[in-house]
Amino acid sequence: MPVRNMPTQPGKNLETFPNPHPGRDYIIGIECPEFTCLCPKTGQPDFATLFLDYVPDRLCVELKSLKLYVWSYRGEGHFHEDVTNRILNDLVAALQPRYLRLRAKFNVRGGIYTTIEAEHRHSSWNPIPPPPIADLPRETQKLPQNERPEPAATKPASVKTVLKSPVPLTTPVPRPKPTAPTPAPAPVPAPAAPVSDRFRMLRRARRPETEPLPEPKPVEPADEIPDSRYEAPEPETPTRDDWLYLGVDLGTTGCRIVAVDAAGSLQAEMSAPIAAPVRHDNQITQDPTVWWKAFSGCLQNLLKQIDPKRVHTIAVDGTSGTLLLCDDKGSPVSPAIMYNDQRAVEQSRKIGSLAGATSGAQGATSSLAKLLWLHDKKIDKRAHYALHQADWISGRLTGDFGHSDYNNCLKLGYDADKMAWPKWINKLGFNIALLPEVHMPGEPLGVVSEATAKSFGLPSDVQVLAGTTDGVAAFLAAGVSAPGHGVTALGTTLVLKLLSDKPVSSPEHGVYSHRLGKYWLAGGASNSGGAVLLQYYKVEQMREMTALLDPENFTGLDYYPLPDVGERFPINNPEMMPRLEPLPGDSMTFFQAMLEGIARIEAQGYELLHKLGAPALTTLYTTGGGAKNPAWERLRERILGVKMEKARSEHAALGSALLAAGIVAKTFQ
Repeated sequence: MPVRNMPTQPGKNLETFPNPHPGRDYIIGIECPEFTCLCPKTGQPDFATLFLDYVPDRLCVELKSLKLYVWSYRGEGHFHEDVTNRILNDLVAALQPRYLRLRAKFNVRGGIYTTIEAEHRHSSWNPIPPPPIADLPRETQKLPQNERPEPAATKPASVKTVLKSPVPLTTPVPRPKPTAPTPAPAPVPAPAAPVSDRFRMLRRARRPETEPLPEPKPVEPADEIPDSRYEAPEPETPTRDDWLYLGVDLGTTGCRIVAVDAAGSLQAEMSAPIAAPVRHDNQITQDPTVWWKAFSGCLQNLLKQIDPKRVHTIAVDGTSGTLLLCDDKGSPVSPAIMYNDQRAVEQSRKIGSLAGATSGAQGATSSLAKLLWLHDKKIDKRAHYALHQADWISGRLTGDFGHSDYNNCLKLGYDADKMAWPKWINKLGFNIALLPEVHMPGEPLGVVSEATAKSFGLPSDVQVLAGTTDGVAAFLAAGVSAPGHGVTALGTTLVLKLLSDKPVSSPEHGVYSHRLGKYWLAGGASNSGGAVLLQYYKVEQMREMTALLDPENFTGLDYYPLPDVGERFPINNPEMMPRLEPLPGDSMTFFQAMLEGIARIEAQGYELLHKLGAPALTTLYTTGGGAKNPAWERLRERILGVKMEKARSEHAALGSALLAAGIVAKTFQ
């Protein structure tokens, strides 16, 4: 059959091809997980998964044209009942099938789920419709999802989301345990995987062909989602004892990858440097290709220590608020604007006039303010996606870009409490299609691409999971388990996280909360930290000077160490100047005074979180390079007034590895 050129733009034309087996009744099942139309009342987007089952007569529908047909509804307003029947009528007109049933399962709106089911039966076709026809051969197809239509200039603004309701962190889908072949084994139904419906077809593709495909159970509508949604899912197929789970931490100046087993025990680790960002006044950028170069070298060296065939899942964390634009193939079209870049002051004021007080997009360092700055400078014209550091690396692994998690998207404006993009984001004027699809941390994004598997020698079914931010990953690595436990990351910057049973937010103080299953991580990030120390001392010098510090006697100098103009937390002031005077007579006193100043900023941060509604700090863990300084730990212990506990690990990469292994889900559900 000659190959014809197919259209690439959305349209209502449904292409068909001759049924290759017209003399047999068989069912074709198609799942379309990204149907979108607009509410005719509010203009807001409605999202649904379409389940199409039909018994063909003379014609079958061509999947590419069906995909474009489904996309054509994105800018149109329709009631759920109307659009479902419209689609069914168009399919019947094009195919003239013996039987066709369409079920449209819409995402939650106002606490209500809507599912519309319509069917057509040809008058000459008598068998009972599917299901429950079980004796017919069944072909299951998946609508292609790895392409997106080019954004049209007239396309109405809409917002994408894949999360239907607050849900717990998920456990990665286990790879089937290999067994020796046996003659004519009886098929055993596979248990349901605890991930969203969006990934049902993805999981089926990885199951052995001898297993039957179980019919999905319909979800009953509910006016409210009870707290039982946080109960742990039923256990799935047991994991293999020798599987390994990789956690990747992308920082400002380095990449680290660790491998853990199912119990979370460290099996291997590797690190690689990253060239420092380029600073020009208040603009701080980095070439994202240096991230991939560091990651690739790091992973290749790590896989020399372990058997690559044992790798099961990978999760990536990155700096919170770092943003870049890329095209539809993932190639960067802008430098990465770093987390501490302060250029978007004017854009942050516009966001502040629209966003609620609890939005994580407040402030000039938010990724949404940076995206709006790029839009105002018309740098987003060639862009297809706006992504964070972890998002882009995950996309390079799978070959599928445009995905993120609700921790990274917090500063992009995503409402992790309501699990939705807010309505006010449409008023900013940029192309909403740039926003990524949002997943739960730990939710499967897909498997590694063929090129990735071949390049690193990995199995083709290694899963890549939605990651998180470096601050959340560092929190997970510490071993925290109860509200009131805090983690301070003493790295390039000072990052505080306090486990709370409710979200805490205060934009005027730079306070926001990340979601973590049924809990929240209230906290903030100061620009103070290791970066200001490195402006005056080399690492070797600080190591030698640590032994000469006197933590039992304070210097009396009231410093507020900052590497440059501007602070985020606990004081949110982009024009704040560093306070490093008066200068003492010796460098040892100056060094200790800076350490004391950073510790006071830390104490001020935890006190502020408690005043805003978070639990009082009861136990403190420390991660990052500063955790290795015992004298600084003693200074902090005296200033904060709490006992310091040894963190399980000081590396955020372990937190991502625990996320990949599903251990995080067991702790915080």
